[in-house]
Amino acid sequence: MENFSFDLFDILKVLKQKRKTIVIFTLLGLIAAVIFVFIRPKQYTSDTKIILKSSMYFDRTQIQEDNNYYSKEVFARENEIDKALTVLGNSDVVGFIAEETNYAKVKNISEDKVFKSIQSSLKIKRTDNSDIEVKFTDENPELAFKAISAGLYKAEEMYTNYFNDFNKDAINQINFQIKNNQDSIAQINEKIAQTRKDFQLYNVLTPTRGTTVVNQNIALSESNANGVEQLKTLVTIKDRLDQEQASLESLKNQYNNYLNKEKIHAFYKVGGPYLPTLPSNLAAWIVILASGVTAFIFGCFWVIIGRAWKKLDD
Repeated sequence: MENFSFDLFDILKVLKQKRKTIVIFTLLGLIAAVIFVFIRPKQYTSDTKIILKSSMYFDRTQIQEDNNYYSKEVFARENEIDKALTVLGNSDVVGFIAEETNYAKVKNISEDKVFKSIQSSLKIKRTDNSDIEVKFTDENPELAFKAISAGLYKAEEMYTNYFNDFNKDAINQINFQIKNNQDSIAQINEKIAQTRKDFQLYNVLTPTRGTTVVNQNIALSESNANGVEQLKTLVTIKDRLDQEQASLESLKNQYNNYLNKEKIHAFYKVGGPYLPTLPSNLAAWIVILASGVTAFIFGCFWVIIGRAWKKLDD
């Protein structure tokens, strides 16, 4: 087999000789593009951009850290954006879209195709500004709008519910600690009552903070002096438990206040989503031009490869 090669002159010469073939390929490409443009269904895209709010706005643990009631961070951090992207593409969100839009019935497709169909129509990406862009495309503009609205609602609910669930767990732990303290205080009260009875210290006042005041009319002895000391120790312990109990009750109220009784928005929508009125299909002239150029290039390669194959046979 002989070695062969093409130089630029040979290539141009071959293309000129086979220009009719190249023109035919180009015309076929243009005709196919024109037919496609006229028969393609119109697609409508409902879209929006989201700025994710910092979790400090709805996470009690962060917002009141170091007794600071003012949020230091307005916008979400990178890891929070990653979590939001994961939630937006979650299967629960897709399922909610299918349910809210009655997708299978509206599209007249079987249930086993619904999930893939919605996934192919739902596009989620991070923008250069670290925002989140969400789009839903369909032949039915109302379906596109309802689908993206349902998806955003479900994703935002799932995202904020994480913090509500955490707050509820925290409240359960606080309630457990409160119950333990109540049991301890009840036992201390019994010991205080028993100490008063054993040492006849009913005239001894024991205000909070462990300060013990003895009535001036009572005669102190070695025995009841020991009782006063015991009483002071018990009251000091009870006082500390009372302070801890008050702190726990306050903490419990704080967590309760941050539970999502009303809708807390984590997604700031930068416009939209709106009901699309104009098709989002690629412009007809772009499709036709791209098809013509592609067909022309393909025709050139076809001619060159054909000549190379002929030389290979020779």
